[in-house]
Amino acid sequence: MLYNSLTFGVFFAIVLIGYWSLPTHRTRLGFLLLASWIFYAAWYPIYLLLFLASVALNFAAALAVAARRATRPAAARRIVIATVAVNLASLGFFKYFNFFVQTGVSVAHAFGGSWSAPAVNIFLPLGISFYTFQKIAYVVDVYRGDTPAIRNPLKMSLFAAFFPQLIAGPIVRSNEFIPQLASKRHFDAARFLHGLDLIAIGLFKKVLIADQVSPFVDKVFSAPHGLGAGTLLLGVYTYSVQIYCDFSGYTDIGRGCAYCLGYELPRNFRAPYLSLNLTEFWRRWHITLSHWLRDYLYIPLGGNRRGDLRTYENLMITMALGGLWHGASWNFVIWGALHGVGLAVTRWVHERRGVAPTQPLFAGRAYRVLSTVVTFHFVALAWIFFRSPTFDVARTVLAGIASAHWLGPADIGAFGRLPLALVATTLLAAGSLHLLGSAATRAKLHRSAGWAASRPLVYFLVTVGMLLLVSRGAEQFIYFQF
Repeated sequence: MLYNSLTFGVFFAIVLIGYWSLPTHRTRLGFLLLASWIFYAAWYPIYLLLFLASVALNFAAALAVAARRATRPAAARRIVIATVAVNLASLGFFKYFNFFVQTGVSVAHAFGGSWSAPAVNIFLPLGISFYTFQKIAYVVDVYRGDTPAIRNPLKMSLFAAFFPQLIAGPIVRSNEFIPQLASKRHFDAARFLHGLDLIAIGLFKKVLIADQVSPFVDKVFSAPHGLGAGTLLLGVYTYSVQIYCDFSGYTDIGRGCAYCLGYELPRNFRAPYLSLNLTEFWRRWHITLSHWLRDYLYIPLGGNRRGDLRTYENLMITMALGGLWHGASWNFVIWGALHGVGLAVTRWVHERRGVAPTQPLFAGRAYRVLSTVVTFHFVALAWIFFRSPTFDVARTVLAGIASAHWLGPADIGAFGRLPLALVATTLLAAGSLHLLGSAATRAKLHRSAGWAASRPLVYFLVTVGMLLLVSRGAEQFIYFQF
């Protein structure tokens, strides 16, 4: 059930009416849980059983860890290790089985072997990457004493299944969500309208920007041979817009749905393309994943506590594994490794100047502009590996850009997928929405009388635009495949 589909619109309207009509807190929680299960099962019903088994395992494991943490820490640690291993094994089987098998075949062939193995057709459970990380974080947090174990099965189930964040995040920690389940939520008109604002912005990003440029991006990355450097660069820039509007649009819609139900989910984006360096970028892009990688991978590896060389190594390992988390392809590993190198270089340069990585190296607007432009282009060029279906495609795109032959024989066909007027409109709209990622800008807008007066018109235009565009079929979100 896609957020940008009419089916979800009807589903969410029913959930809103049913939720706010129920008289007691417990019945509301039960209703939300049932709705969340229906939302998940609508995609592929049989995998709801896998999801429920995962919830039960982690619920029981956390209780067992909590009971032993103080008196039998070694036993508690063994339970954590076993639980994390089971979670990762499930993720590894469904997402990486064929990848590891084919990698093994390639290695065997490289050493003169003749081993071969057929690919197994495994359907990836929806949202498994996100809900696996969320449950691992929960069990580890209980072991560390950062959060109490959830003893109410209803609350544990809703924490795991809450549909606004179930499929593609944000990755929610239990201490962020469980306290919100402590008492009955009361309807707040301002909160509800803020939720509608987020939903409208998210749908605008997804349906009216990301989905409109996707045919051009698909054309560039499916057949880059013969395209000039100008078209290839435009494809890279356009994909940078697409993935930001698609993914942040999903998060906006999810957070908006939660607000309408009286709950709050953490922000996942803060105008990432305005970052001065890569360290700042990863504090603004997919924030909950960045925090997860920091807290459950980078710091346990040693973080920055064992000298510079080990710090750079830990950054590389963390980002390479973070890339692999995105998908079973060496392209994702390369993408993550590039960011690992970039983060290590950023840290090295800042340390040599005695400046924290979160601070600008030099004062002045010129430096800030240049640094932002350089950072954006590093991120955009790294997206080439993220988007390309194979390494050969990524290599072709990079070689084409480096050739500096701005026009190629296939350019006219590619541009047929994306009129120049749409390019200009898309970049302008995406840039405006990107600036809204600033909390100060957004707060100022929401306080203005003009926004209050124009809100109904904005909702109407977004709704009409969606009806016109979704009539041809809702486009899947990019991060649904991860």
